[in-house]
Amino acid sequence: MFDRSPIGMYRCDEAGQFHYVNAALARLLGYDSTDELLARNIARDVYADPAERAKLLAHYRPKGGVDGARVRWRTKQGRERIVLVYGHVVEDPEGVCFDASVLDVTEIETTNIELRKQRETLETTAAMLDLVVRQMQAIYWVVDRDLRIIRSGGAIRELFGFRQGKYLGMTLDQFQRHDPGMTNPVMMHRRALVGETVTYTTEWHNKHLVTTVCPQRSNDVIVGAIGTCVDMTAQYMLERRMVDAQRAESLGVLAGGLAHDFNNLLVAILGNADLALREMMPRAAGRAPLENIRQASLRAAELTDQLLAYAGHRGVAPTRVAPSPVIEELLRITAPTMPDNVAVQVDVAEELMMRGDASQIRQVMFNLINNARDALGARGGTIAMTGRVLRHDGAAHPDDVITAAPGTYVEIEVTDDGPGMSPETRRRIFEPFFTTKPTGHGLGLAAVAGIVRAHGGGLRLRTAPGEGARFQVQWPSSFTPVEMPAVSPLANGHTVLVIDDEDLVRDVVARMIEDLGYAAITATDGPAGLAIVDSLPIDAVLVDLSMPRMGGADVVEALRERRPELPIVLCSGFDRDGRSIRADAYLPKPFRIDALDQTLSRLLPRWPGQDTAGK
Repeated sequence: MFDRSPIGMYRCDEAGQFHYVNAALARLLGYDSTDELLARNIARDVYADPAERAKLLAHYRPKGGVDGARVRWRTKQGRERIVLVYGHVVEDPEGVCFDASVLDVTEIETTNIELRKQRETLETTAAMLDLVVRQMQAIYWVVDRDLRIIRSGGAIRELFGFRQGKYLGMTLDQFQRHDPGMTNPVMMHRRALVGETVTYTTEWHNKHLVTTVCPQRSNDVIVGAIGTCVDMTAQYMLERRMVDAQRAESLGVLAGGLAHDFNNLLVAILGNADLALREMMPRAAGRAPLENIRQASLRAAELTDQLLAYAGHRGVAPTRVAPSPVIEELLRITAPTMPDNVAVQVDVAEELMMRGDASQIRQVMFNLINNARDALGARGGTIAMTGRVLRHDGAAHPDDVITAAPGTYVEIEVTDDGPGMSPETRRRIFEPFFTTKPTGHGLGLAAVAGIVRAHGGGLRLRTAPGEGARFQVQWPSSFTPVEMPAVSPLANGHTVLVIDDEDLVRDVVARMIEDLGYAAITATDGPAGLAIVDSLPIDAVLVDLSMPRMGGADVVEALRERRPELPIVLCSGFDRDGRSIRADAYLPKPFRIDALDQTLSRLLPRWPGQDTAGK
């Protein structure tokens, strides 16, 4: 039995010398005969690590035997094998020996390792698929041929607030009676049980869902059906808003075009009024009507600015802005609408300075104050406004709506201790046309995000139900000294080219330039202006943005190629194509002669010893 056993057997002494080995053991270890193996030492020649045998002896000798110890052996050819050793201690006059039987489990171990890897892969894949389904705001389920739900998963709790497995074991008939939807799922699943894949839309628990049901097969036999359901509510709402967005876009194009043309008329009206007033004595007859014309023109310019803001075509004209007086002014304006039980706390240092468009900064602050006031409502509470200098590293934060680039910012924080927002409301609060107010239009916070983004700033919102809301706006900081109003330049013979397709605009701007002591040349379009620059000594160029044949942006690029150092002033009511234009200054139409004076005096050097131009 020893010699013919298919299981490896041996006897060895404590030193590791074999006394008996059978043929099965010799085959297992790759030896040609039992005699060849008997000449080997088990510790030195068989164990992959001799120290492993020493530990085995120390552990099992006091027990008198070993029961399935897993050890690593090596064959005559050097290949490693995993074996299980079963044996006991034998004591006789010759000394202590060990009788043992050996099972080679190398293939079993390898198979088990592969099975474990496959199981881990399947578990990882299943977990990943479940995670993907959750992130897609989707759920899945499996039914058997009796339409009984045997498995479900995905974003069930996130979408519907149900615990996982709530409907397990229930048939679709029972499910429909318990929690009916607009579409009965039974018929759809029966179609899947005969081999059809069905996709349909339905509404359930205020969600717009797209459902797909397909047959589940095992060995080409349909054993049930698999269903998936994706929440398309956001897309559905987006489609509804698309109509509003398209209408708003059409109105924006119309408003932008009207504002552009109207601004050109205002340039002529305001410019001629300024020129006439500069030629009149302070108490001259007829001065009052001209003052009224100028004031009416300025009011009209404010209206076009509001029109452009609605249309989304307002550019950014950055200046240095101190937030403290802006906040004080807005609090005075909103004081009549602020409830008596609302306290306002302000901690914004007067020396803080940020860079941005003053009117747009005012609009952001105004919207945030009104939002905090409306959040408090009749319950009352506290609105806190603070300001600080912030060094931002550019890293994104979970509360970020807009992540600021690395740099120095002035952060204005507006906090209220109102009811706060749910995660769903917080996610959508900056979407256009989304509002939680009965009479709101849903554009206030959307405009806030747009303005902050246009300024290259950052926006962060921290809120939760019952914890109020904290809006943090990061504006680019400004540390340069406050600029003093520029005085009129000395008459110096500089020549300024005016490129504009509107006759009235060209005429009045040229006369304004000459009245300031410069020489003026006009061109009706871009190609004509470039030809003048190529042939005459031009010291500065005023170019309109929106012109036929060649737009102002293209004119600026062509001028930069010809004369990179030439001062260029861009004049426009709005940036029609939104491109970044490499101009040295920007004059929003309509502009007064004082603004033109300051711009030219900054760009063109004065000549000492000459008289001040203008009256």
